Amino acid sequence: MTDVAILHDRFPGIGGGEEFAIEAARVLDAPIYTAYVAAGTDLPTDVSVVPFRQEKYTSLPWQPFLEWRNEGMNPLETLNVALDMTDAHPALAEYDVILESAPLSKSYVPEVDQRIVHYPHSPPRWLYDLYRDRLSSFRKPIVEAGVKAYAKGWRALDKEANDYVDQFVANSELVRDRIRRYYDRDATVIYPPVTGDWRNEGDDGYFVTWSRLAPEKRIGLIAKAFAGLDERLVIAGDGQQRERLEAFAAKHDNIELRGYVDDIESLVARATAVVYAPKQEDFGLVGAETMMAGKPLLGVDEGFTRYQVQGGRTGLCFEPTVASIRETVRQFDPDDFDPVEIRQTARRYEYDRFAEDLRAVVVETAAADVAPDTADELEAGRRSRPRFRRRHLPEATRAVDTDRDTSLEEVADE
Repeated sequence: MTDVAILHDRFPGIGGGEEFAIEAARVLDAPIYTAYVAAGTDLPTDVSVVPFRQEKYTSLPWQPFLEWRNEGMNPLETLNVALDMTDAHPALAEYDVILESAPLSKSYVPEVDQRIVHYPHSPPRWLYDLYRDRLSSFRKPIVEAGVKAYAKGWRALDKEANDYVDQFVANSELVRDRIRRYYDRDATVIYPPVTGDWRNEGDDGYFVTWSRLAPEKRIGLIAKAFAGLDERLVIAGDGQQRERLEAFAAKHDNIELRGYVDDIESLVARATAVVYAPKQEDFGLVGAETMMAGKPLLGVDEGFTRYQVQGGRTGLCFEPTVASIRETVRQFDPDDFDPVEIRQTARRYEYDRFAEDLRAVVVETAAADVAPDTADELEAGRRSRPRFRRRHLPEATRAVDTDRDTSLEEVADE
């Protein structure tokens, strides 16, 4: 049997990374260790979360300097979390396998006989694929030079921590390719699970977009496009751009910003379609949830979103410009899309597929250093049901096809 723990960097709220850590803990029946849980974060009661540096980040005198801000771009907080991850919690030394969630958790220095599975969601984007984009916001030469030096130091630390990882896991083929490009390591692809009551209840004549209201999500671009259209747009979400988007929406009768919507499934269930324009999205849970609801996805033609949108089957693609979004909305006809076919395409994101694949990769990693005949037995055991020692596993889920090593082209053709 394999003893497993989850190590997640921090819980500033419940976003995609935190949802993954929670679902992984449920699937593996494992506790979650984390640096801290921010005030107001609503954690589920069925998962054990151990914040091992809680007072440091949430109490005076350090809290004002270390609190999460600017969508995680607080360098002092980031550095402290990375340093606290190196030794983390003493109890972690007792586990056979540590499943690390989010990039900073990779800083954990394991015991000699421990195995590390790392699910980064992506190599830190501000250090790699979005580096030039982030750098462009620093115009002054002295500040720019400082940012370059800071990023260069972080890249060295980030790549040094790869030595501790036995198995990388990517949330999409796109992220797998980033891991290959920036780390020269291979990765198993396991899509994040889609949870919630996603459904199609008809069409009330509005388009919807939702996500964290941050610049890289391009909600403002979508709003500008709809400002020149007659169609209604409903925006759901919260974040640093909320006030700016509220002011813009107030000037246009066809645009509504609702802020954070707890029951987003019901809002999507009555929508005509979902519009999604993130910058080079790693995976795109919004796109997966849209398809699980049987709704067409009008998505930007870049990142993993372009592979979720299959023209004529699941939606339409557009370029990240106001003109392209407007033209795509004008030519879109909901009668051209079959909700049943869209949901069938989304089966790759089902929870049971995620659960089986995650258990399998943990068992594989744990078996990496055992005798060959024992490893063969464990490999054969993957086809039945892996066993874990922490509490009891959820009820067995139905078997599905778990062939994950697909290329991006194959994903698009499914």
